[in-house]
Amino acid sequence: MHKFIFLYSLLMLTLAANCQSVLNSTLLPIPESFSGPLVVGHRGGFDVGLPENSVLLFDYTLENACRTPIAIEFDVRKSASGSLYIMHDETVDRTTNGTGKISNLQDSYIDTLRLNDRNGTFTSVKIPLFIDILRHFKDKNIILMLDVKGPIFEEVIKQVKLIQMESKCILLTFTSENTKLALQVTSKMMISALVQNHEQWNSLLGLNIPSAQLIAYINKDTPEDLVNEINTKKVLLMTDMSESIRNKSIHFDAGYYTSLPVNRKIGVIITDYPLFVNNLFCN
Repeated sequence: MHKFIFLYSLLMLTLAANCQSVLNSTLLPIPESFSGPLVVGHRGGFDVGLPENSVLLFDYTLENACRTPIAIEFDVRKSASGSLYIMHDETVDRTTNGTGKISNLQDSYIDTLRLNDRNGTFTSVKIPLFIDILRHFKDKNIILMLDVKGPIFEEVIKQVKLIQMESKCILLTFTSENTKLALQVTSKMMISALVQNHEQWNSLLGLNIPSAQLIAYINKDTPEDLVNEINTKKVLLMTDMSESIRNKSIHFDAGYYTSLPVNRKIGVIITDYPLFVNNLFCN
């Protein structure tokens, strides 16, 4: 019995080490000493009640992380004036004291708006510009995950290049067209592509993206044999916990998160609770 436990533990450690090796071999600035998966805060994370997609929340997540780098995911949209703002919804109605689609709003109006917190209370926090987020985090130990809303990939990447932040950004692409576009305009930024089935994976292989630049975004429906095949290609695996949808906005038990790097060799975990999850992998 003791021999079985020893062999099982050795196997689990080996699998986790293989996952870590893939993470360290990417374009991301991950130190060799970094242990466990990269944890990503969805919209900055909901560990506290600060306004989502705000500099205030992003700073809180970074400053309270027990290990770094930590990552934050946020959404980029274009205003009617042509500026790039951080906003998840198509409209500003839910998260601010204003109304209207951000694509129809002028900067002069957007800049007067204030974000509300998780309790619905309006704050003094403004909707951040994407370029200001890049400048703010340029020299900090953080990874930025960009969810680009609309046909503005080239504009987004142009600003990333301007601030020389390509190596610290991950670009989410949910369609093959956007994946191709991203590949055409950047060779230094990590590109995430959705892989739910063999057809999507085979299509992705046809793009010949270097494994060090690619992240396979899988979910619970991605077949295990496909997960294993992706791992043989030394491609980083990522998944989203979606606690707000799958677990009534409550984090799962600790073991659910810690088993992912071992059982599915997950190297990147997107979660609504980045501080809780990140803490599970601290030494």
